[in-house]
Amino acid sequence: MARLPALTNKQDQYVGYLVRDGLNRTEAARRAGFKWPKQAAHELDQNPKIIAKIRQERNKIYQTELAPRAVRTLKTIMADPEAPASARVAAARTSLELAGDIGKHSQANRNQDRNLAEMTPDELAAFIGHWEGERAKMAKDITPPSKLEGEEIEEAELVTPG
Repeated sequence: MARLPALTNKQDQYVGYLVRDGLNRTEAARRAGFKWPKQAAHELDQNPKIIAKIRQERNKIYQTELAPRAVRTLKTIMADPEAPASARVAAARTSLELAGDIGKHSQANRNQDRNLAEMTPDELAAFIGHWEGERAKMAKDITPPSKLEGEEIEEAELVTPG
């Protein structure tokens, strides 16, 4: 993780109260010792160093505390025969989405969210092939039944676009 510029003691306390303790912004600024907490909270929220530190601290909590707990919970629900089937299916689906096997972040959909200019020629070819296949699935054959071989089609039978 990238090293962020150092914060003052009050700024660091503000981030701690906000992220770790879950306080609202004004209360976090008040507890950190700012004289005008509402104004300080507003100013702190505009500071790129503070924004980056908040993001970094939240990610740290998600990765070290919340993600492992969420995975344990999903495993417990999926393995519990007493849990409703809908809960087990939802847990399984969530697990597959988090693993990147299904959903908008799945490998199959990964290139669809990228700018075409960022794709390699192979990725573009796969992307085009995917969508041509999708289009082919939706296509409806409107070709009229053919006449027997050797039979001439009369002019009156020809359909012209109009």
